[in-house]
This record gives sequence, structure tokens and C-alpha cells, in this order.
Amino acid sequence: MCVCMFGLTAIQQDNEVLVLVERGRSLYVEGERKLDFAGWSQAIQRAAGSCGDSLGQQQLTETDIPIIVERCITYITQCGLTSEGIYRKSGVNSRVASLLESFRQDARSVWLKEGEQQLDDVANVLKRFFRDLNDGLFTTHTSQHWLNTTALCDDVSKISKYQQLFSGLPRVNKATLCALVNHLYCVQCFADKNQMNLHNLAIVFGPTLFQTDGKDYNAGRVIEDLIQHYISIFSVDELQLKKQLDEMTLIIDLRDKLKPAPPGGHFICTVYLEEKKESAEQLVKIPATMSASELVCEILDRRKISVRDKDYWCCFQINEKEETERPLHFQERVLPIVHSLGTESHLLVKKHYSMEAILVFLASKVDVAKHGMMRFREERSLLGLTTGSFNERYFILTPTSLRLYKEVRSNRAEREWPVKCLKVYLGIKKKLRPPTCWGLTVIYESDKPDKQERQQWYLCCDTQTELREWFATFLSIQHEGSVWPAEGCKMRSSRSVVSEARLGNVSLIPLRGNESDIRNSVAAFTADALALFKNT
Repeated sequence: MCVCMFGLTAIQQDNEVLVLVERGRSLYVEGERKLDFAGWSQAIQRAAGSCGDSLGQQQLTETDIPIIVERCITYITQCGLTSEGIYRKSGVNSRVASLLESFRQDARSVWLKEGEQQLDDVANVLKRFFRDLNDGLFTTHTSQHWLNTTALCDDVSKISKYQQLFSGLPRVNKATLCALVNHLYCVQCFADKNQMNLHNLAIVFGPTLFQTDGKDYNAGRVIEDLIQHYISIFSVDELQLKKQLDEMTLIIDLRDKLKPAPPGGHFICTVYLEEKKESAEQLVKIPATMSASELVCEILDRRKISVRDKDYWCCFQINEKEETERPLHFQERVLPIVHSLGTESHLLVKKHYSMEAILVFLASKVDVAKHGMMRFREERSLLGLTTGSFNERYFILTPTSLRLYKEVRSNRAEREWPVKCLKVYLGIKKKLRPPTCWGLTVIYESDKPDKQERQQWYLCCDTQTELREWFATFLSIQHEGSVWPAEGCKMRSSRSVVSEARLGNVSLIPLRGNESDIRNSVAAFTADALALFKNT
């Protein structure tokens, strides 16, 4: 069985059935014996993890771009658009070779992070990948036609010929060429900072993409034409391109504001108030010590929003792709969350409308633990495919672990996870077709440095109340009962109220709440008249 023949993009192992998925079709392989099936499964997974030498054999994104190309371009866009001489400088050869080999072994497992990889190393990995490709980006059959097009005299004829040649490329080559030229077009738009204008980029990428080693000057001229006439040749939406360049300019401006940023220093982040729209944007400087409650107070203070009684303002981590949200704990540090945000995630400050019900439930709860039936589905894909269905399972949540049982009467847990390693998000993406709209997405990440493990699975409840109680129990256990601050944002927002509660030079006692609360306030004032104002 030839893995390459199927364009393998995903594997799912479930009940001794292997699913090989290609765009538009699936192949199910079932083993007759466990030993044979295990051998086939391991061999196919190894083959899927390693890449061949041609463009079509690479591990691809959903848009048919090799993962190595997409991740290198993304890294350089985020970290190196203003780096002087980007793509002209040489990286450290040993690091370049090592990183390239990691991509070739299993591109999906390689993540580029600023500080862990050097900019020039990543840039050289991208160039070397194209230089070493079998058949090249333009293919050996048509590369000479591309080179000959430079002899045409007028631009209209050139553009028409380039469009014709582009339409004849294989699917992966077309997607890759379009993504690369888009990237180079954006790089030259910032030539005033990086010194890599149209001509300089053509000098670097012409010999690389045509694999001519500088022997054919037409190679550079083709790349120069493709970048110069990028909008016409690739039928680009100019408004979308402008938006892309505006976003890059914003990234550059934010990075410039951060320089020189010491380790653990401030980071500027976009935070939205109540909904994600331009008018609700707030650029906030995030110190390493800033907590979620301090961030909320910062946003509300800027907008001059006063916090009323039973207003539970909270900062949420929103993941648009997964259709989930997670309210940050008020003591949670914001900076690590900001660094972990992907392009599909953002921070949003809004009211937590379930918090009052959560606090009432926890106040009346006698037992710390919780148990009950929920519908369970596991993210079992090794390479991106999700299959399976939601099944009834019995769960017991204790202060130390979450245990899964096949049924209520089971004596032995099928699975067990330490609670401290779980992150619980509200919501489940609709494409999984959850049986109810009351769901949780749970991510488990091992805390063992020698054994990194990540699992994702989904839980569905029958009612909103049931969902709220499970979520409240998770919060209470993970934060030792401290779910909402006694002061925090309320205290900060009420300072102006307290300071103005005066009659002449005599401070008035702030009387709030029920009769019992009023008595407590009076008693506290009688014992120490300044106690109520020491923190104001």
C-alpha cells in the first residue's frame, strides 16, 4: 500500500479501523488480527509523518500549502518584516540543517517561536526547502516557459502569459506560489525598513526558485515580474490586500513600541470590550504581573464604566475557530495567555452573566466533589481528522482528579486525569454536532517535562443548570474555592463613590446590602472608624 498515492492528510484509529483521508474521499482499512493491524498502523503513521522531496508529497495545510512554507512565512511576517537584509543574510548552517530536517520528518510537530528559533535561520530554511525540491516550484516541464516570458516586450502580454502558465501548474504548486509571492510582495512594501526592495528579493529568490545557481538572469526577472504585477497575475482582491498590509503595519508598530523589551517585561495587546469590533478595541500594555482582574479594571476605567452591585465583569479568552470561551480566573496572569493566543483567539472583557448563579450554587454546595452522567466525545485524531460520536459516560470529579466510568455501576475507571492539568472551556464547535447546546471543551496537558502529552475532548450536559454546576465545580476545585474576588475590580471602581460619601468633613458609613450587612458595616465602623477607608 502506497501512502503517497492517497495524499494522506489524516489518520484516525478507532476500534482497529484505520481511516486514510484525502480531499473528497476516505479509505477505511480494517485489520483481521491485532498484530497485523498494529504493524500497518505504525508503518502508515511513520510514512505520514515523513515528507518526500517533491512539493506534492509534503504535509499540507487546508489551503494546500506545505506546512513548512506556511509556518516559515508566518514567523517572518510576525517577527522579521523590518529586519534589515531579511533573506540576504545567512543563518547558522547547523541550525538551518537541523530545523529543515525536523520539518521533513514531521512538519506538523514543528512550531516556530520567537526566542527559540533565529530569524535568519528560519529564512534560510525556507530558501533551502525550495532550492532542494525535486521538480521545483515551477516544475521542470514548464520552468523554461516561465523564463522565456521575460522576453515579451509589453506588460499586458507578459501578464497574460504568466496567468496562462500559472493556471497550468499542479494544485499544490499553484497554492504555494501564490502564498510565496504574496509574502514577497508584502516584504517589499516595507523596503524602507528592511532594505529588501523588488530587485533585491528577485536576486535572492530567482536562482532559489528556479534552481539555476545564478546562471540564468531571467530567473530573477521572472520573480521581479511576479511581485511587481502580483495583483493582476493572481487576481488579488485589493481591499483584502490593503487590510493584510494594515495588519502588518499594526504588528510592526506594536513591536516598535515594545523595543527594547526586557525578558518578562510589558507586552501590548488588543483587548475588546463586550464584542469584537473596531470601536471596542483597546490597546493595553500588559506587565508581567498583571492579573485578569487588573486588566478588567484597566478597561473599565478607560471607558469610565462604573461597576454596580452584582455586575460581574470578567476577561474571557475567546477562540473563534473552536467556538469556545474561557473566563480567566481573577488572579490568573494575563501575559502567558497573551503569548499563547493564536490568530483565531482574542481577549474580551464582558459581564459574566452566570457568575451570580455559580456563586449561589457553590455557597449551598456541601460536598466539594461532583458526579453524574454526561455525553463524552474524544478528539482522537492524530493528524487533524475528527470522527466518532458522543456517548453516555459517568464522571466523578474530586479535588484531585476527574474519573470516567463506562456506567454508574462500573467499579473501575476507564480514564483518569489530574484536575490541575485540565483547562475547561465553555462551548463546543458546531461541526461536531453536539447532542445539546450545553457543552464543555476540555484540554488536558501533561505537566511532566519528560513526557509531553495533549488531549482534547468534549462533554455535553442535558441542561444549562447542569452545565453551570459542572463548570462551577471545576473552578472551585482548581482555585481552592476562591472563584470571585471579594474586592478587586469592584473595589477599584467604587473608589470614587467612597471618597465622595462625605458630609462636610465627616465620612459617611457606606450602607449596602441587606439588614445583616448594614449591621456589620456599622459594627466595623464603631470598632475602627478608618478601617473602611484604609484601602481607598
